Amino acid sequence: MRINFPSFPHFRIPRQGLPQGGLTTRIRIVGLIIMACFGHAVAQVAYYNITQDPDVIEMANKRTEGTSVIEGTRGRILDRTGNGVLAVTVSKPSVAFYGAPYNADRAVIANSLASLLGLNADQVFARIANEEKFALIKRNISDEEQAALERLDLPGVKIIYEDARYYPLGDMGSAVIGSVLDTAGNRGIEAQYDEYLRPNTLRLDVFRDQKRRGVLKHTIKDLAVDGHDVVVAIDPQIQALLHAELDAKVQSEEAIGGMGVVLDAKTFEVLAMTSVPAMDANRGQQDCRQWEAEGALVDDGSNPCKNKVVSFVFEPGSVGKILALIAGLESGKITLDTMVDGHMGTCQIGKFRVTDVKKVGVVSVLEAIKYSSNCAMSEVGKILGPNIMFEMFTRLGIGRKTGIDLPFEASGAIKPPSRWGMIGAQAASYGYGYAVTQIQLARIFATVANNGKMLVPKVALEIRDSEGKTVWTNPVLDEVQVFSEKTAQQVKRAMWAVVMEDGGTGAKARPDGYTAGGKTGTARLNTKVHKKSGRQAHILSFAGFAPFDDPRIVVVISIIDPKVHKYAGEVAAPVFKTVVEGALPILGVKKQREN
Repeated sequence: MRINFPSFPHFRIPRQGLPQGGLTTRIRIVGLIIMACFGHAVAQVAYYNITQDPDVIEMANKRTEGTSVIEGTRGRILDRTGNGVLAVTVSKPSVAFYGAPYNADRAVIANSLASLLGLNADQVFARIANEEKFALIKRNISDEEQAALERLDLPGVKIIYEDARYYPLGDMGSAVIGSVLDTAGNRGIEAQYDEYLRPNTLRLDVFRDQKRRGVLKHTIKDLAVDGHDVVVAIDPQIQALLHAELDAKVQSEEAIGGMGVVLDAKTFEVLAMTSVPAMDANRGQQDCRQWEAEGALVDDGSNPCKNKVVSFVFEPGSVGKILALIAGLESGKITLDTMVDGHMGTCQIGKFRVTDVKKVGVVSVLEAIKYSSNCAMSEVGKILGPNIMFEMFTRLGIGRKTGIDLPFEASGAIKPPSRWGMIGAQAASYGYGYAVTQIQLARIFATVANNGKMLVPKVALEIRDSEGKTVWTNPVLDEVQVFSEKTAQQVKRAMWAVVMEDGGTGAKARPDGYTAGGKTGTARLNTKVHKKSGRQAHILSFAGFAPFDDPRIVVVISIIDPKVHKYAGEVAAPVFKTVVEGALPILGVKKQREN
């Protein structure tokens, strides 16, 4: 007997050994089932190809489409040449645990990792015992640690590579270059230009094949995911020189801190800027987190996480005599030859008894500056009065920010003339009764060097895209003639006497082979944190420029609370000398004189 099915015409059943009725029934059932399955498959294909049901369409699309995420790299910070790298993102190896086989001894794994990486074994075990799939054990391991781990080949332990920010200058440049916390800049140039440096993340639609491999739906001509590069005015050699000399002086004087800045005397560009002590940004934020956790937000000069050049506020002391001299010369009330009484080094200003290191009688204003006589300069304050001095001091920028392109800049402080009175004017004439930042002083001395023309100091020069094309240039704002060129020349003459003439308080600032002008300043620190200490602390500063005839750089040095020596001429002036002697040759300035 032959039974034919439409869909299986050649299927044959042996006749012997089977009852005829049961066989026929069973074969028909099987045939019907096969035909039903075939029909269901055909109907399903037709449904998915014909129906317009949006839910079904969305489900089908999810099977064939997907999203690919492309993440860029943070832009670099480059030195003034545009070639030297001051900050860059690199891949650094880290140790991670991805879960071990069920029969692996996790205690042995934890002990091995702890011993090799210098970690606590119990803490490591707690992490890998509780993390079935992933646990980050240690970031930024050394080459030796990586090699040892690869030899051990511990179960579930892998070397992964993470993006990390690297700063070639380390702590030498951290004050101005800054640092990154998580993915955002939080200090220095990293914070100021974070919008440009930060990379982009692109989410792209893709088709996926049967192996789930992605193919872009559209051609991408320019992904533009990497952050922009920022070119800054910093010269790495001058930066290293400034930091090394300042740090050495802070240590030798047993001081709690120091700060220094080098400006281009013509453009006011920041060639170097440092603050001591300084964090090493390559360590991440460990140091700064500890300081902030301890509540050390008010800087007494020892906080490594603050750029003191722009944020530390102090009374300038005798450096401020230059401001009073500018006010007097520009007003016409005095000349360098005006005679004033130094009272042989002792005078009474209000309730304060003032004494001078160099005791002089009646001297010229130039000599009052040269010998840094407080009593003689207080006579200048009497001649000028509070209104003239206040007007010039505010024109010089006291009490407001310079506008430098760095975060956390302080504005300093100055009282209105009605609160000064004559006693306040006398105190202001030798640097008390108002407060400044070091960058404000640097800009004022740069204005003297620039013949009375003031600019805004700046760090960044330009911004480039990932292909090296300049997309933004830091504009040079119009110069402001704050005081006349004649006044500037007279002030320079007085600053020459301080450094280059015998007996000047800045004699130890005199650079070998070069000429310079400048001013010493020894001032009491009267901040709340210093008053609480019960001990009188001082800040010793020197501000000046070199070479004298054609100034190329302005250098300001400040040492905070030194314990060994007492006066700026002994402490800050020698740092100025060394920095000038090292920086000018780097800038191509030839020596001018025999020593």
